[in-house]
Amino acid sequence: LDQATFFFEKKFSETPEALRYLSSRGLAEATIKEWRIGYAPLDWRQLHDFLLDKGFTKTELEKVGLIKKSDKREGEHYDVFRGRITFPIFDQSGKVIAFSGRILVDDGKSPKYLNTPETALFNKSETLYGLHKAKVDIRRKDYSILVEGQMDLVMSHQAGFGNTVASSGTAFTEAHLKKLQRLSNRIIMAFDADGAGFAAANKSAVLALSLGMEVKIAPLLKGSDPAELIKTNINAYSGALKNSLHIIDFYVRSLVAQKLDSRVMGKEIQAKVLPYINMLQSSIERSHFVSKVARIMGIKEEAV
Repeated sequence: LDQATFFFEKKFSETPEALRYLSSRGLAEATIKEWRIGYAPLDWRQLHDFLLDKGFTKTELEKVGLIKKSDKREGEHYDVFRGRITFPIFDQSGKVIAFSGRILVDDGKSPKYLNTPETALFNKSETLYGLHKAKVDIRRKDYSILVEGQMDLVMSHQAGFGNTVASSGTAFTEAHLKKLQRLSNRIIMAFDADGAGFAAANKSAVLALSLGMEVKIAPLLKGSDPAELIKTNINAYSGALKNSLHIIDFYVRSLVAQKLDSRVMGKEIQAKVLPYINMLQSSIERSHFVSKVARIMGIKEEAV
């Protein structure tokens, strides 16, 4: 995998359009080198041949998810990553264990992102992208920032938000959150300000609250993701993190902003807010939010 990373880095240096694409997204050359970002050529067997020449076997390459058996030709294999910007995924000690590849030129039929399948080395429900670099900062600042994609993560670190981690093409799992909890009990979720982003935040937040973690949401501008916001308006991103709200405050505030009539508001709060309050492990915190909701709705605390 380290040799594959080296191969992709070399190919990147020979592919100006790959550099142009990442520069257009706001990445500096130093960041590209630091994160060992590369390029997998749009060719069926270049990596396969390179690694076989280095003395590796097809079995080894298949086991770590770099090549696949051909359906059409008996005994033939082809490269998994082709025509993609490659982001190496590291374990906690900084060793490469997998890749995530972003298509460089959209062909209309391939997925935008392609990740290494599960292997003996790579378990995506336990691997956090960037944790090998973020762990010291998470301890020091006593909170972690959760983002969804590789670009969000790399741009965050480039901009100085070194306590940021991302999931590897999957929702945050209990195993991910427990890893973070060992470093700090506090997390801020900075997910895309769209329906899918909120759904992902919601799922992760439920898990984190059930583990007794403090969960905050950073209110990003509509239609923006962290990478885009850092590139176009870093102050807005920084402000969103500073003004992050406890998840219960976040949902209460967004319901209040909808100016619903009191009956509908009550139903919405019952469905969307009270389950979170119920999950809080601290009875003091629970009573704080019960009072708050009662005050907003103008009803007795007992009713809440």
